[in-house]
Amino acid sequence: MKRLPEAVTTKFTELFAALHSATDDLKTAGADACMIGDFSQVADITDSGRKLQALESSIKAAVSDFDAKYTARTAVKTGFHKKDKHRTRRQGGRLRVTVAGKVIEQPTIAETFVETLKAFGLERVAKLNKTVTSIPLIARTPTNGDYQAQRRCDGWFITTHVNKVSATTVLEEIAKALNMPVKVECIER
Repeated sequence: MKRLPEAVTTKFTELFAALHSATDDLKTAGADACMIGDFSQVADITDSGRKLQALESSIKAAVSDFDAKYTARTAVKTGFHKKDKHRTRRQGGRLRVTVAGKVIEQPTIAETFVETLKAFGLERVAKLNKTVTSIPLIARTPTNGDYQAQRRCDGWFITTHVNKVSATTVLEEIAKALNMPVKVECIER
C-alpha cells in the first residue's frame, strides 16, 4: 500500500481494524452460543465470520492488484536515460579517414563510416559478408531488429550501429581485405 495516498491508506487501516474487531465480537458471540447449546446460532455466527474473512481477503487482493498495476505502469514510464549534467561518459568524437589519399570527415561517426564504405565501393564491401553487432554490415533488405541503426544508401542498407572503436576496426579490416591503404584517426571534441 505504499503507492496509495496517505488518506486512503489510513482509511484501509481503519477498515481492517474494524473487520478484526467485528470478527473478535463474532468469536465471542459464537463461544457464548456454544455454551448455551444454541448450535443453529453458532452455525450462523460461523458463517458470518467466514463472510467477514472473505471480505477482508477480497479487499486485500484488490489493494494488491491496484499496487501491482500501478507499479507496472510506472515501470513502463520511467526511463534509463540520465540527464546530461549527470552523464557518466564523454560524448563521442569524430573520425577522420584517409582512403587512397582522399580525406573523409563528417560531423558524426556514422556519417563518416558510411562515406568511407562508399569510397571503398558498396558492392565490393558487400561481397566480404561483414557483420556488425550480429547483423550484416551491408544488405539489400533492412534488418528486423528495432534497436539497430541502418541507413539506406544507393539501394543498400548499411548498419551504422558503431562507435569509434568498432568503426575503426571494421574499416581497417575492410581495407586490408580489399588491399586499399587506409588511415583512421579519432578526433576528440
